[in-house]
Amino acid sequence: MNYLLIGIIILLSIFLLNNKIKTDRITIKLKEIIKENSTERIKLYNLSKSNQNLVKEINIFLDKYQNLSIDNKNYKENHQKMISNISHDIRTPLTAIMGYVDLLFENSISEEKRKKYVFIIRERGIALKELMEEFFQVAKFECNDINITIEKINISEIVRKNIIDFMNEIDEKCIVPKINIGEKEIFVLGDKSYIDRIISNLISNSLKYGYEGKVIGVSLKEDKDLVILHIWDRGKGICKSDIPYIFDRLYTGESSRNRSLKGSGLGLNIVKNMVQHMNGNIAVKSEPYERTIFTVKLPNGRD
Repeated sequence: MNYLLIGIIILLSIFLLNNKIKTDRITIKLKEIIKENSTERIKLYNLSKSNQNLVKEINIFLDKYQNLSIDNKNYKENHQKMISNISHDIRTPLTAIMGYVDLLFENSISEEKRKKYVFIIRERGIALKELMEEFFQVAKFECNDINITIEKINISEIVRKNIIDFMNEIDEKCIVPKINIGEKEIFVLGDKSYIDRIISNLISNSLKYGYEGKVIGVSLKEDKDLVILHIWDRGKGICKSDIPYIFDRLYTGESSRNRSLKGSGLGLNIVKNMVQHMNGNIAVKSEPYERTIFTVKLPNGRD
């Protein structure tokens, strides 16, 4: 931000030194714009063509300065909101865990209830651990503390592994899997742990939010220098107004999906960061109860 102000000052200084026209009005207006962070800009009236070009450059600097101010404000607000969300998301499972722990100390409870409480404590503990891992991963991306190894990876194998891992949940929810990954092994250039996390997260996301459609699809194919992974479902989908924000750090999709299933809003943001760090890209399209499809494109790893 300081560099932009210095740039404005330099341009204005050149303007003052090389022109004999009255400059008080321009100087006062510039100070007002910066002080009030106004959208108003310096007018070009009664200036020569060369001076008009110079003032245009000053106005461009003002636009950039204002955009940086807005970005900085949004960044601070998002951080405050994130801290608030973190506090709430951690406190909720911790409160439940402590409540069931207290119940375990009661001598009157039956062995059946004791086992049930232990199971609930374990489930809440796992959820809390996963939540903390998400926060930790986001913090690493924020600090650019990235440990990534780009190498030739068999993505077909990782896709098969994740499908097997989720089969129990797929069967329990009576969901029909539609798998199309072909018989040929497909390779990408990427980080093995990142690719596993991306596929796991997207499948889990479809099972969590798209279970009502009773179908989940996974397909994998090569297209020139890219490998394309599709993961889709026929659930409630995502509202068009939410699509531009689906990968934002705090997006939870409460307006388009079941409120009771609202997560931390970090999962898809982490996925996007991982994809981008492997020189790939990710996109989403959604037609409610028709198809909500996440598309990941990664560099092809074939020889």
